[in-house]
Formats: sequence, structure tokens, C-alpha cells
Amino acid sequence: MFKKIALAALAAVCVSIATPALASDYLGNPKSMKFHYSSCSTIKHPERFVEFSTRDDALAAGYVPCKRCNP
Repeated sequence: MFKKIALAALAAVCVSIATPALASDYLGNPKSMKFHYSSCSTIKHPERFVEFSTRDDALAAGYVPCKRCNP
């Protein structure tokens, strides 16, 4: 019984770590017109970015993909 509880707790932690902290999957920089995964290491101030739910939305708005995270 203890093993099942421990495995369930471990699975819950793994899922919470893998889930992005932001609601949107992509963030666009309005100054550079580049978009990134919300987890990209180049994003320092996410509150300054435009949120996109899909890659196609970012491309349609005229943004280009980041070369580091390659969304």
C-alpha cells in the first residue's frame, strides 16, 4: 500500500514540474517580433511579452521563431 501512495505522489510531482507555469505556450517579444516557448531561457520579464496559445497564432501575427528554443 505504501508503495502505491509513494508512486502516486512521485507521479504528481513529475506532472507538476513538467507543466509550464504560464497559461500560454508561447510568448512573443513585441520589440524584436520573435516568439519563444514560455520556458525559453532568454525570457527575463515574461510580463512584457504577448501571449499566444498556438505557434500558428504567433506566425500569423508576424512573429518569427526564436533560434535558441526553436518553437
